[in-house]
Amino acid sequence: MGRTSFESSHVLQTHTIRKDGDDLEKAHWAAIEPVFPHYEEFWRVHLVPLRIEGSIQPRLGIDGHFESLAMFHYSTFVYLSRASEKLKDAEENLRFPGEFYVNLYAATELAGKLVGKWSDLYSLCFGKDPKVNTVQIDELEERFRTYRNRIHTQVPAVVLDADNIVWMVRPEYMENYDKWTSVLHDSKPEHFVKVRERIHRDFLSLCSALETTWKEMCDLSGDLIRSQEYLRRQGQGQATNSFTLSSGFPQALLSSATAVSSVGFSETAWTLGSKQHKT
Repeated sequence: MGRTSFESSHVLQTHTIRKDGDDLEKAHWAAIEPVFPHYEEFWRVHLVPLRIEGSIQPRLGIDGHFESLAMFHYSTFVYLSRASEKLKDAEENLRFPGEFYVNLYAATELAGKLVGKWSDLYSLCFGKDPKVNTVQIDELEERFRTYRNRIHTQVPAVVLDADNIVWMVRPEYMENYDKWTSVLHDSKPEHFVKVRERIHRDFLSLCSALETTWKEMCDLSGDLIRSQEYLRRQGQGQATNSFTLSSGFPQALLSSATAVSSVGFSETAWTLGSKQHKT
């Protein structure tokens, strides 16, 4: 995929996720790059310049808007990569689709926050809203919310057919199956979809939506990165060669210039009911 013209400088061109990302980004980039390449472009243009020279750590005292961009951007990648890992489980018949949708929902939520913060920065520089299109992301967030909300009530039941293929309720029929007995005794085949097919489709749909929106922001960044207000904010902060922890604080390491997570998530372990379902 082609790059926008503002990435012509030597400094920007030399930074890549494969070479300069953190360990998690490097580990998952081969899987994410084909479906979400503008993650790297946004990172290279807006976030790499926040780093201490020769380090992946951010400078001390960077602008608050840029720090939020870094946190939301990296956090989106974390949850997307976690969802990508769950796709591998599908080869063994994924019986816990709720875990997958927790990650997809978190990725859409954080993506929306990223776009909002980037739009705020754009408005500060130009006095107008860039009106980035997030319709696809918003629609997917609502769809994923259906599954994500259900797991906070109970473990969603799935159906195991005679061929050991796992089926899950389609989101539009979730309200029909709020009880496990409804799945066991009153389920209709047309209300279910194969888990393997659905999660792959939803993962690719989200990546496509993210790519479309990130590309739009990158295309709009050609003028933005030349703004004096933008450059002033991006240039804030000072280099420091050490990270000192407060007394009594557990040993920690910031693994990336963008590794400060903006949201905490506890993954849940659960057991699903199953039923013999004829295809």
